[in-house]
Amino acid sequence: MRIDAHVHIAVKEGENPMARPENVIRSMDENGIDKIVCFTFGTGLDDQKRLAEAVAPYRDRMIPLAYVGPREKDCDEQLLYCLDELDFQGVKLHPYVSNFCVADVVMLRPIFEILEERKSYAVIHCASEDFRNHPSMFERLGNCFPHVLIQMAHMGEVMSTKYAVDVAKRVPNIYLDTAICSYVAVNRALANCPEKVFMGCDFPFYKFEMEIHKQLLVAKDTGKKQEIENIMGGNFTRIFDIDENNCIRHRLYQST
Repeated sequence: MRIDAHVHIAVKEGENPMARPENVIRSMDENGIDKIVCFTFGTGLDDQKRLAEAVAPYRDRMIPLAYVGPREKDCDEQLLYCLDELDFQGVKLHPYVSNFCVADVVMLRPIFEILEERKSYAVIHCASEDFRNHPSMFERLGNCFPHVLIQMAHMGEVMSTKYAVDVAKRVPNIYLDTAICSYVAVNRALANCPEKVFMGCDFPFYKFEMEIHKQLLVAKDTGKKQEIENIMGGNFTRIFDIDENNCIRHRLYQST
């Protein structure tokens, strides 16, 4: 099964039409993508409601997350609504868009206490263009909330992938995705923590076929075909239970 763990969905006028759900599904079919983890282009409860409606016909293929801004006073209430009423499966956070720092555990606590209690899932933007999301900051967050599976989106690309890989190696609940990452970055992750990487393309900013081609080039050049197949879907299905409604639960610490 091939899974892309980083996809944006257009939910209103003016957003990239390529990211409308029906167009995403078409591109998934053309590229052999079975399922995606998806979210809106920005925060706001109205957009989350639109996302729930937009992906409803495709819930067997799409796993929606709530895009929430930690600075909003009712961020915890928004998250609970998305999880309980809209059947979303976790949260997407973006330090640059929402103007917060990953190191600010106090600000993130209302969101992460909910995720911690539910042993849930968070995708957090981490690219080296911004001081608010250096990979080293994820280590403390992961240790403070060990039952939350945290996906470090972009794994610090372009200048900080080494630090991202080091953090993922040290912290059990920190995982990486390959969205916008270079060929060299994928090789680095493959050499150090291949079991902790999910494929992502950041659609529609990058396309499924571009990401797949990158992964297959790494497989060709390294000979690690099975490890690359795991990055392209096997790691996700190994770490997450996925039911027929695309409700997911990670297997970290399930016995605790």
